[in-house]
This record gives sequence, structure tokens and C-alpha cells, in this order.
Amino acid sequence: MEKKRIVVSHPVFGEGEVITSRLNGQELYIHFYSGLRLWVLRKRLLFISEAPLLEKKFDKIKAKRICEALRMGIVPRQDCEDFTFGREEEVNSLKRIIKKLKEGKGDAFLIEGEYGSGKTHLLEYLYHYALKEGLCVSKVTLTPDEVSPHRPKRFWKEFVANLKFLKNDQEYGFRDLLRLATNLNLYDNIFFAKLLPKLKNIDEASIKSEVLWQWLEGESTKEYAVYLTDKFRIKGGVRIPALYDFSTASDFYCYLISSLSYIAQKLNLYGILLLIDEAETVAHLWRFQDFLKGLNFLIGLIRICYNDPELKKIDREMVHNRMRPTPYIYKDAYISLVMATTPLSYNYEYIRLINLFKNRLTLDNLKEKDLYECFYTLYSIYKTCYPQFSLDENEQRKILEEAIKRSSGIRDFLKFVIEVFDIYRHSHSLVFITE
Repeated sequence: MEKKRIVVSHPVFGEGEVITSRLNGQELYIHFYSGLRLWVLRKRLLFISEAPLLEKKFDKIKAKRICEALRMGIVPRQDCEDFTFGREEEVNSLKRIIKKLKEGKGDAFLIEGEYGSGKTHLLEYLYHYALKEGLCVSKVTLTPDEVSPHRPKRFWKEFVANLKFLKNDQEYGFRDLLRLATNLNLYDNIFFAKLLPKLKNIDEASIKSEVLWQWLEGESTKEYAVYLTDKFRIKGGVRIPALYDFSTASDFYCYLISSLSYIAQKLNLYGILLLIDEAETVAHLWRFQDFLKGLNFLIGLIRICYNDPELKKIDREMVHNRMRPTPYIYKDAYISLVMATTPLSYNYEYIRLINLFKNRLTLDNLKEKDLYECFYTLYSIYKTCYPQFSLDENEQRKILEEAIKRSSGIRDFLKFVIEVFDIYRHSHSLVFITE
């Protein structure tokens, strides 16, 4: 039987949703949006609407994929649009920067929220949505060691590895973008002017091709180079600047990223949406100099989104590499940035970064009515996976209320519910351990 969401109004307590009933339906247990839960006589309520709680259908394969991911507290990227609750206002705000980028203007957006509040889920939602809208998209998750912003070459490696776009419903990546770009004339680009003709004529079946591609992607090519009898050298063979591995090269990598956004726009892909998760990583770097260099790189990325004219030349206020100082922006940048971070006790330098964002939103915990919808959607998905699984209304309500009480965010909520479902399915009895 399809679960219904029944919305009612009370003259004193306001609007709420019906959870269950007793006395042949004469009394209803209502969760009011104010937070109250009360038994109320049916005759004192005005029924506003009655609609199916779950409008979307999930096939068994999709349902199993979602369940497996939820056991880790995440939602599969391709299912984010089907499993997003209570974030309509935030999603609509974020969609506006995609619309703006399609009109030729970049933007930057900051999302703040505690761990488990749904920041990563929103980024995954945007990743999937922007792909369908025809943009190039890349998502980079910062870490203190492997992908730290004070090591821009490592950021570049992660950026190009995750760069994707769709053509004719097929997914393509960084190499495909550059292959398409070989017909463009970027004669004044210090990097791609020499690179694109080389890519156009290179033998893709040759080991030199793989060495070149992996070098462009930020990988070490030493293990390949030892097998090349003609001593093929990346820098000497292509005659383009090296991919600098030092921490002051943020100008060069911002230049490369802005160049790729220019390429994407010329290829009718509008530009690049860059999503950065765990941005608070920069504030956790032990060495103050590393913190300042990482901060400088992120500031550079934000300013290229706004096409800052000062960054189209050598701006001495920004960090520049000493091998070959480079503007942060090549011509015009077509890039938008969405950065997610946890709230921090900001110092002066980090506040400078935060204040560069013209758009900011803070993720609060979901309202209980949204958690109800999430719960019953998950219950329906779980039943699709395991058709023999069933809970009566009292059991469902007990699990839901316990999940709300125990969870500090949506991630905890989802993990708790799916784990209890698993326990109940295996044991056929549910016992809550209370402190």
C-alpha cells in the first residue's frame, strides 16, 4: 500500500503531518512543524492535502546501488537528484551560478556547514546537474597531505583526473577535451600554443603518447622514460614550460585552469564548474608559510572566477613562481567555483578568503518533516531491494524517532536508518540499546 503524506492544520498549533491514528481514526498523532508531537481529535483538524509521499520509482538495481552507498553515509552521484530533501532553496541558489556561467559569466559560491550536514551531497548534486546542462565539471576534495592547496601541482593532478563533460549522452574527460582543442588557435598561450600542435600529430599508439599524457596529468613519467631508447624528454621534446612542482607555482596552475575554461567555452561547453570540498584543510596546515601559499592559491581561483582584470597581468600582490612568472588568467576565464567548508574560528588571513565570496549559504540541519520524507523514501527503496522486508507503522515510527534523536546530521541519520533496517531484516526483531 502506498504511503501517504497527510498535511493538516490546527487553529492553535499550526500545520503538521499525520504520523498515525487510534480509536478507529478519531484521534490522530500529529507532528507539528513547530516541533510538537500531539494526539489531537480529528474533528479539530483541517485537512490541507493528501499526496503520495514517494513519487519517484526506483528499479531494483538502482535501489541496491543506493542502499549500498547509504551504508557508508553517501548517495551515489547519479542518484543525487532523486535523493535530495529539504534543500530546494539552496539548490535553486546554486543552480543560478550554472545559469550565469552558461550566459558567459563566472561566479563563486561558499557553502558552510558542520560535518554530516550535507555539503558533499550538494556538491555531488551540482556535479551531476552541471554535466547534464552541458558544462565541463571537476570536483576536488582537499586533504592535508595528498591534495593540499599549497601544492598546486597535486591540485592540478586531481582536477584533471576528475574533469568530465557529456557529448551525445556519453561521458568524456581531460584527454578528450584537449583532443577537441587541437583545432583551436591559442597562439599566445604560453603552454597550449606549443602543446596542442604536438597532440594533433602525436601517434596515440606510441609509448611516447602515454608518457606525454601522464605527464600532462601530473603523473611521474620516470618509469616510462627509462624504456625509451631515443631518450625522449618531455620538456625538450615538446618545448613547453615544465609542470612546476613547487609551492609558489599557483600563478601557473591558475593560468592553466583558466586556459582550460577558455578552451571549454570555445568548444561550446560554456566553461568549467569547479567544486572544492573540505576547503577547511588549508587552515589545518602546520607550517604558516604553507597556509599562506595554500590560501593564495584558493584566492587566485576565486578571483579568476570573477575575471579580475588585475590577474590578467603580473599582480605583485599575489605569489608568483620564479621560473616563469605568469598571469593568473589567460584572456577571459569562464569558470565558476563552489567551495564547501566547515565553520572555523577564522583568523585574519582566512577571513580575507571568505570575504571574496559574493554568494554564501549556511547549511542547517534538515527539518523533521524533511527527515520524515527521507525516511519513508528510504523505506520504500529498501523494500524494493528486499521484497520480504516489512515494518508496521509503530515500528517505522519508533525507528524514525530514534534516528532523529540520535543523529547529528543527515549522514548520521541515513547510516542509522539503513543499519537498523539491516539488523531488523537479519534478526526479525528490533531492540534499541539505550544508555
